[in-house]
Amino acid sequence: MRRARILHKAGFLGIFACLGLLQFGSAVQAGTSAPAKLAASLAPVVEVEPAIVANPNPAVPLAAVLTLQASNALAVDVSVQERLAGRPDRSWRVSAPVAADGSVSLPIVGFRHSSELTLTIALRNAKGTSTPLPKKLSYRAPSGPDVGLSWPKIDTVEIDRARVEPGITFVSVRRNFLERGSLMTLRQRDFQRKFGLIIALNEDGEVVWYYKSPERVAGIQSMPDGRILMTLADQRTRIIDVLGNVQREYVAGLSPLRDPASGAIPIDGIQTIHHEPYLTKRGNFIAMSANARRIENYYTSVTDPNAPRKAQMVMGDAIIEYDANGKVLWKWDSFDHLDPMRVHFHLFQPYWMTRGFPGHLDWTHGNGVSYDEKNGTIIVSLKQMDAIIGISRKSGEVKWIYGDPTGWNGALAAKVLKPKGQFVRYPFSPHHPHVDGPGLMTYYDNGMFQAFPFTEKAPVPQHQNFSRGARIRVDEKAMTFEEIWTSETEKTADSCYNWAMGEAETLPITGNALLIRANCTPRDPTVSDFNEFDLSKRFVDETYGDAFVDQYSTDNPGKRIARFRFSNPDQITSWTLYGGFHRATVAGGN
Repeated sequence: MRRARILHKAGFLGIFACLGLLQFGSAVQAGTSAPAKLAASLAPVVEVEPAIVANPNPAVPLAAVLTLQASNALAVDVSVQERLAGRPDRSWRVSAPVAADGSVSLPIVGFRHSSELTLTIALRNAKGTSTPLPKKLSYRAPSGPDVGLSWPKIDTVEIDRARVEPGITFVSVRRNFLERGSLMTLRQRDFQRKFGLIIALNEDGEVVWYYKSPERVAGIQSMPDGRILMTLADQRTRIIDVLGNVQREYVAGLSPLRDPASGAIPIDGIQTIHHEPYLTKRGNFIAMSANARRIENYYTSVTDPNAPRKAQMVMGDAIIEYDANGKVLWKWDSFDHLDPMRVHFHLFQPYWMTRGFPGHLDWTHGNGVSYDEKNGTIIVSLKQMDAIIGISRKSGEVKWIYGDPTGWNGALAAKVLKPKGQFVRYPFSPHHPHVDGPGLMTYYDNGMFQAFPFTEKAPVPQHQNFSRGARIRVDEKAMTFEEIWTSETEKTADSCYNWAMGEAETLPITGNALLIRANCTPRDPTVSDFNEFDLSKRFVDETYGDAFVDQYSTDNPGKRIARFRFSNPDQITSWTLYGGFHRATVAGGN
């Protein structure tokens, strides 16, 4: 006969046991009944002995699950001791509630490949009394994957360990076939698109968790309860727990890539969800959704202003906010607020042509959205506009534009922020702004071209360019911006230029900046990032490069204090890092 007896609140709290993220103290309250008081004083009793097994979900191989059954217990506390040959011992604690039926299923995560774990377990009753269990458990972690086409070589290039932000860095990892996207075969394209990784590194650059995805992963975000929010290449948004179990998915209802059998919740009226998701404090989601419009008398060239015009299908971004059920609560459409005749040199690049929209031009190319809740400003990065734009959540009007003033006309010209003090440059092909506080944001500046079509200024070639992280303060009343930090001010022998992707964010404890450098392209004047269809030059996608995760100090300009490299020694493919995030532990949570 089962002897489990759960005390006040245990049934409610037990639903979180699968995450193992909550800490619990005494559940005894004034006015508790006499039988409950008696139960609270009873020592926990083990009904089914503890056991630890490898994570049954193969999507996260570097994880284990602790199970047991007990009565008169409210929570389980586990001390984990980790030993790895040649490395210092590590230890940490994790706790979880006991479910209503007395069961415990606790993820054990954060350990390294080939390490030896020893688990010491104690049970707590509702009175807070802890009862250690006499038996310790042992677990040997699996060895790491072989470096090759399915796993990058990860090296610690440099580190100032005393200054590095404590915690775990998660990065979205992709493999690239060295070919122009427009020339790839379907199998070559699937080699990229039907594979994805999220890899977590500790402060020393050691792998302590990873997730294997059957689809390419774009932006990833940490959720308050420890789950991970991501966008996939097939225009789905997915939520997983720390064991890799899919909790929920959303998909653009009109997407040509939508699989109705996937079980994803459709978001009606939109054609795509892409790049980086954002979770609001209210629990809603803000996403970028590119949608097509036919524009008459549109460009056929970005280099010849006298080229003939014709009707074109153009992709422009909408920003939507939707709730947990997929219902759209708010929408802002760039076609209604921006000028579609202000264009980028990459207007004709085959970004959407290879993603289910043949013949469609890439006008805005949104790549990141955040929300300054204090100011009521939704902040969106539009790569092809070379601008970060602040939008009123209340009215939907453009509040300000952070970017080069070139080409903004009429009412929009008055929305361009004016510089306050010295700054390195305006954002060019910016990537994903992160709100650090009211009016404060950190973003990644790819730096592409630094020029616009139909002007006399020539684009900066990729071998003379550099990318950087930057932090600015926006004064919405004065309509100014101030650059308060940058990782670098000019191109040097150590600079990296990545023409796409990348991420920068300010870390909470040290104030360091985390820079995820997607792929550092070769410094070769024979390589171009300008026009994929120009076969007279090598295009940047055909060349090999390494990717880096860096941390910089708060010095201005910053001093690099850590660098972790992702590479392929055979240089058959390139590894690229779309972006990532940092949090205190692998499991996360409050």
